Amino acid sequence: MQLLFHLTGITLLLLIAILCNIYVVHRIVKPRYGKRGAIIYMLAHTVAIVILATIGCIASLGGMEDSIPTLVWVMYGFMLLYIPKLCYTIISSLDYLKRPRGRIAGRVGLVVAALSLVAIVGSTINRYRIDVKEVEIESEHLPDHFDGYRIVHFSDLHLETMYSRPFVEHVVNCINNLNPDIIVYSGDIVNRKSTEVDNYFDILSQLKAHDGVYSVLGNHDYGDFVKWPSDKAREDNLARLKQRQADMGWIMLNNASTHIYRYNDSIAVIGVENWGEPPFQQYGDLDAAYPSLHNDTYKILISHNPRHWRAVVLPHSNIDLMLAGHTHALQTEICGYSPVNAIYPEWGGLYNEDEQYLYVNIGIGCTMTPTRLGATPEVTLITLKKK
Repeated sequence: MQLLFHLTGITLLLLIAILCNIYVVHRIVKPRYGKRGAIIYMLAHTVAIVILATIGCIASLGGMEDSIPTLVWVMYGFMLLYIPKLCYTIISSLDYLKRPRGRIAGRVGLVVAALSLVAIVGSTINRYRIDVKEVEIESEHLPDHFDGYRIVHFSDLHLETMYSRPFVEHVVNCINNLNPDIIVYSGDIVNRKSTEVDNYFDILSQLKAHDGVYSVLGNHDYGDFVKWPSDKAREDNLARLKQRQADMGWIMLNNASTHIYRYNDSIAVIGVENWGEPPFQQYGDLDAAYPSLHNDTYKILISHNPRHWRAVVLPHSNIDLMLAGHTHALQTEICGYSPVNAIYPEWGGLYNEDEQYLYVNIGIGCTMTPTRLGATPEVTLITLKKK
């Protein structure tokens, strides 16, 4: 049944591609370049589809799960070829509703097709361009000796989707050059399996901060996107991921907390496992991580899911600052707006309710498609100030 579903989907995509090609040939190529141009056009696109299909078939021979990164790029190549043509086909076909037939819709279709092509190409470049955002957060609760404390926050590497050691090196160098007092990572270091860390282990081990690197687990880190042969295999994968982060020198706060000291002053750093919502399992336990949720200590919480802030943190604690990730801004942000806002009211940037703050980092890696339309990979420098 699953194979039939996949074959039906592939057949439908190919049918759409063929129809779009025929329409573009009829509407643009043949009138301008004649029969010879039409033949060359069809041959070129047939070769492109054959190459993509061949790469996909070769990759899948090693098993569908292991070939997902390659298949994502195959699908991306298909989108690159056909989304502009599909946009043009749908819009310009409106011309046929007019008598006598006009050309306005055709021109609009060409503009939309060009914009969609620019967006796809631009997002490919954009996904490797780091945006360092600097934020100041003031608080009366902050101890005097932590005035000017520098936190570097990053999130959602999804290492399987990186495809580039030089880019990860660039991320690490960017973070280290900010001279942080502490580095905070808010989850989803891998996309599916702990082995993704291996290719970047030596690079990520170079992250350095005076008070250390602290991390939590995100929803992807548990291996829920893999069909494991047994529960033990899944548990072993998670245990290995935790060990790899420990070997890198990262301190994982899995429903745990610690204190950072400056002379006689201190702040608490709290971390919870993924505060999951269906279909993800609920692992986060704020009470277990820090039982004294209403004491006077300045508290920083690392929690992957920003929904945790409004659902639990605000009504049940006086936590001063929560750092989250998870949303990616749906890898789409235009003029400060992201469609993910329909799902996550707090999806990117700084939010506050009175003296309690939330910062949502939109991440560095990708899921589903290897693109970022706007929503540039983010590293955040947060400076705490005594109010």
